[in-house]
Amino acid sequence: MPWDAPAPGVPEDEERAWRATVLSFVFLFATIVALALVPAFLNRGVSELQTLIREVLEPAERDAAEIELNQTKRLAAVEAFLISGDPRFRQQYREAYRAEERATDHLRTLLDQMDAVEGAESERRSWDLATRVGDMSFGWNLRIEEVLNEGGIDRGTFLQNWDEERGRVYEIFSVTRALREALSAQTSLRLGEIGQRRDLQALISRFLIVFGLLAPLAVLFSLLWKLRAWMRESEALRWAATRARREADALLAATGDGVVGMDRSGRCRFLNRAGAELLGYPTRLVVGRDVHELLHHTKEDGTPLSRGECVVMRALETGVPVSGRNEILWGARQVAFPVQISVRPLKDGKEILGAVLTFTDMTNTRAAEASLRQAVQARDEVLAVVSHDLRNPVGTIFSAASLLLELRLSEEKRREQLTLVKRAAGRMNRLIQDLLDVARMEAGALRVAATQFHLQELLDEIVLIHRDRARDAGVRLYSRFPDPYSQGWGDRDRVHQVLSNLVDNALKFCTEGGVVEIGAREEPEDGGILFWVSDTGIGIEPADEERLFDRFWQVSRRDKRGAGLGLSIVKGLVEAHGGQVWVESEVGTGSTFFFRLPLRTTEARSEVSESVDSSTESSVEA
Repeated sequence: MPWDAPAPGVPEDEERAWRATVLSFVFLFATIVALALVPAFLNRGVSELQTLIREVLEPAERDAAEIELNQTKRLAAVEAFLISGDPRFRQQYREAYRAEERATDHLRTLLDQMDAVEGAESERRSWDLATRVGDMSFGWNLRIEEVLNEGGIDRGTFLQNWDEERGRVYEIFSVTRALREALSAQTSLRLGEIGQRRDLQALISRFLIVFGLLAPLAVLFSLLWKLRAWMRESEALRWAATRARREADALLAATGDGVVGMDRSGRCRFLNRAGAELLGYPTRLVVGRDVHELLHHTKEDGTPLSRGECVVMRALETGVPVSGRNEILWGARQVAFPVQISVRPLKDGKEILGAVLTFTDMTNTRAAEASLRQAVQARDEVLAVVSHDLRNPVGTIFSAASLLLELRLSEEKRREQLTLVKRAAGRMNRLIQDLLDVARMEAGALRVAATQFHLQELLDEIVLIHRDRARDAGVRLYSRFPDPYSQGWGDRDRVHQVLSNLVDNALKFCTEGGVVEIGAREEPEDGGILFWVSDTGIGIEPADEERLFDRFWQVSRRDKRGAGLGLSIVKGLVEAHGGQVWVESEVGTGSTFFFRLPLRTTEARSEVSESVDSSTESSVEA
């Protein structure tokens, strides 16, 4: 029987086989028990996290959304009341505020349930934000109640300071959005923890299954042990060792990571082919050299790195492995490049025999990460700008529509509200059109319908469109063209859009008393027409000129007037015509934007019946 102890006189190797068999079954039983207990233990933690998400975090996010919705309702009701004085809006405001108070109280109750969570710093931040929203909303409600109550603050007086009050509401909106984002981040964090626990459970289960499979193999091996001759077993072991060594050599030669084998003193004893290619050294020049002095002797900033500070030497001395450490290595010609290293000491019992250094070139990864960060930053910025630019016209349309639907207004008031709606819709349409133009450019779907057009009429039209804005800003705007009968060739509407964007940009950065000039002239030697828009504004730093035509990029990051799409659209439209655009600028003096469009020749010019000067100027002074 396999479970019986061997009888006296059984050979020593058979006794060893019996002991190995018993130990294998014990090990298999322990593995099965672990497979039953470990998932149950880990599932309990997953269940707790799922309960927290389902019963606390998700309701909290709904409460935060309810708070934000009622804040919007309160703002709309107050604006309607201030304009119309209708007492129905007073009741709507108070109902919205009571609903907001209920949602806030419920949210605080939910957040109280998370105070006991270990390391609940983010939960405390959510509590602070919820408290701040409640306090700010309560304070603003007291001010509004002074207007809503009869005998309180006069509506006309309060309406004069409404822009300041609207700013307080937008501040409350900002804190409320921060609260929603914090709750969303907590939910994502808990979901990540659930995923990590499940991954850990899967990893441990696979680990235990592998060990459970090893146990029967050990039983089989122990039974076959008695049947194998010692010489045959020795031959098999030698063959297995030879094959493993060959496989290891082939693997090291084929891997894309650099592998350096070191002895106890830190000298290189092995360098694979990928490592030699990454470092730029022939293998013969590296083997036998001190790894620290050759590859890891200096920090990235150029300061020397002592042997005691070197993580490779420290791992070699202490026997503590290093994994996933971001460092730099110095290759041939003393060129540094970023790597991710791992160091695994080689031990014989407690004695350290050497170490294996593995490194991965991170140059392309770092570049990709930088590009990704820039893309994410650009996305976040444009979302912030677009949401900011759309919020005001949407609010205006909502308020005007509410008045038109709920009140019987005079014809004059009705036309006034419709004019507000039309202007707000126009602002939204311009921003959306810019975004669509950028999308068409990225997709390569932008098309131009080229026709012949009169240059002077186009420039005069641009001056006329921007005349009022220039006058309000105290800026002199005029157009210049040497030949008033010159003809251009291209998509007139798109060229108009390019000039309008450039003039709009010039007026934005031109101070009172400044001058903005737009002009065009034929350049037969270059086969095209040169357009320009110059201003006497603040100018552009040389370092900013390289990114001037990038999407969503602005010279002044504090200036959020626009989404940073104007110059990007200018470049795309000019290049769609087969032209080119550039800028010349001097800080403190001003900037001039040029673009050249191809000139279609063999077109007959209109005959003129009167002589004109070689240079004509049409201007508007503000």
